[in-house]
Parts: sequence; C-alpha cells; structure tokens
Amino acid sequence: MSTLVDWLHRTAVLVLLVMVYFIVPTSADTRASVLGRVVVVVLLLTVTAWVVVRQLRLAVLDSDRRIDGLVLAVVVMTLSFAMVYYVLELRHHGEVDGLETRVDALYFTVSTILTVGYGDIHAEGQAARTLVLVQMVFDVVFVATTAAVVSSRVRDVATTRAAARRRANHE
Repeated sequence: MSTLVDWLHRTAVLVLLVMVYFIVPTSADTRASVLGRVVVVVLLLTVTAWVVVRQLRLAVLDSDRRIDGLVLAVVVMTLSFAMVYYVLELRHHGEVDGLETRVDALYFTVSTILTVGYGDIHAEGQAARTLVLVQMVFDVVFVATTAAVVSSRVRDVATTRAAARRRANHE
C-alpha cells in the first residue's frame, strides 16, 4: 500500500507543478526595468540549478536513495525555462518565432532539451538566442548528469536483482 501512496504523492506533486506553470500570472507590464528582468531570470535559473545540483548530490551520495528528486528537479528546470521563454515572448514579441502560448513554450523547451529542434518554433531575437544557449549549457550539465545517474542506478538495481535470481536458482 505504501508504494501506491508514494506513486500518488509523486504524481500529485508533478501535476501541481504543471498546474502552477499554467496558472501563474504573467502580466505584460512593461514598466519593469531590463535590469530587474535580468535579475529575476538569473535568480530563477540559479534556484533551478541549486535544486538540480542538490538532488544530484543526494542521489550520488546515497545509493539507496530513490531518483524521484532527480525527476522532479528536471521537471522544475523544464517548467522554469518554459516560463522564461513565454514571458520573454509576451514582453518582446518576435523574440521566439512561433511561440504564442504556454504550451508552445513548453514544447519549445522540451524540443530543445531533447535536441530535436523541429524549427517550427525557434529563437529569433538576441535575448531568446542567449537564453537558448544558457538552456543548452543547463541541458548538457544537468540533464546529461541526471541521465547518467539514473542510468547507473537502473543498471545497479538490475545487476542486484539478476544476482539475487541467480542465487535463488542455485539454492
């Protein structure tokens, strides 16, 4: 029963994060200074990096630890970049060509993470291209490291289970 409760908890957290992404207000108030906006974006990305690094450290230092935190950290990173792209396009229309909705921003972010790049939504302005470069660095450093940790963890669990089956078959 605990496993079901754990899965329901994880699912609820992920659903809540996605809901927050879709309902957080994003007024097109242009009175905020450029410096203020840059500070907010840098702060958001710094907090996101901190969350991912913290989860990576916990996963690496404690091999018995579940990977839930890593998955959650990647979701937070993805939603953070999507929100920044969306707000950038709201405030400076034309920076990201083809991006009109939050779903578009999420689609663009995920296609950038996965390096698919269909080209239907693409960075047009210098600010958007700079943000895409920052996201690419995040992806290489954090998503690739997370994938390596998850892959290693899955391999360790599979090896342990295979060894246990071999021992059970020999007894």
